[in-house]
Amino acid sequence: MFKNKALLLAISWLIIVNFIGLIAVNRFNLGADNAYRWIPVEKYDQHQSWNVVNIHSRWDSNWYQDLVKKGYERNANDTLSNLVFFPLYPLLMKVVSIFTMGNLVLAGWIVSSLFLLLSCVLLFKFVKKFHKEADPIQAVFLLLIFPTAFFLNAVYTESLFLFLSLATFYFAFEKKYFWAGVVGFLASLTRVSGILLFLPILLQFIITEGYDFRVLKKSWPLMFIPLGTALFFIYHWIYFGDPFLFFRIESAWGRSFSLNTDHFILFSRASVANFSLDIFYLLFGIFIISHLLKLKKYPYALYVASTIGVAVASGTLMSIGRYVLVLFPIYIVGASIKNEITKYLWIIISAMLMALNTYLFVNWYWAG
Repeated sequence: MFKNKALLLAISWLIIVNFIGLIAVNRFNLGADNAYRWIPVEKYDQHQSWNVVNIHSRWDSNWYQDLVKKGYERNANDTLSNLVFFPLYPLLMKVVSIFTMGNLVLAGWIVSSLFLLLSCVLLFKFVKKFHKEADPIQAVFLLLIFPTAFFLNAVYTESLFLFLSLATFYFAFEKKYFWAGVVGFLASLTRVSGILLFLPILLQFIITEGYDFRVLKKSWPLMFIPLGTALFFIYHWIYFGDPFLFFRIESAWGRSFSLNTDHFILFSRASVANFSLDIFYLLFGIFIISHLLKLKKYPYALYVASTIGVAVASGTLMSIGRYVLVLFPIYIVGASIKNEITKYLWIIISAMLMALNTYLFVNWYWAG
């Protein structure tokens, strides 16, 4: 019964958020987003349309479609290319596109929506079983109103990764380490942050089983988790001659793991607003980490801290709102808050920012 409530809430969210998104893309008559100098305004212009499918394809969505159509390609001088996008999500898009008459946007929307629904059901089950102090339906609700939640049904990897990372923890808590390793392997084939699941899951294993050498030998399936990322880099090495090609191409996006002035300079009011929101997500993440440490939820704290730490170390805070979105311990923390004022303020701020980001995204404005 309760599991069905989580599913019903997620389905209702899909209907409502897409109706609002469709209204938003037709309500506004806007110029192109000029918040950053790297945005080609002549290409990403806002246009009105009643096509509900196409509002889910913005920004990186085009790269996933390009990957499905052409496979991995390396450009001259290692400029922007699809080589930094991990293979599992576009592979699923390609499979589903068989049933959508080749419509890749519809295929991606279906994949994302399906894994959104699965994530909500699994999050409810996970919280109910392992976190008695938290309200499971509230955890699902807080996920669905997170400021960047629209990405969960866009042609992006967010919902797929959320499900796989949540399932990895779920199997680890169930002491089914083989399946934790297998699902973690799939997560690390979805996005680069999947490799960060290895240490918190290993820590959870040690907390549960102990750190005696004979016991640690049981943890061998967890080595599957970093294997997915390793295989992706090995592919780059074999076919393109460079095992570190991922980082070379990422630098073209301003992620060079050094201070990137192109993305930190505040040169317009729009970029100031975006940068302020990125700082907000960073501070919010730090608050969650400190709260998890206070609660002695060390695997969760390590997972959140490592994800945010890598994002910050990349040299830019851009897209940090999406990286934080998939960190499910956030919603467990939120659902366990007893102070009503704090919880209502969380809901108000989150819902208003989600509306803002939804309007931005569907209108080809940068929203993370």
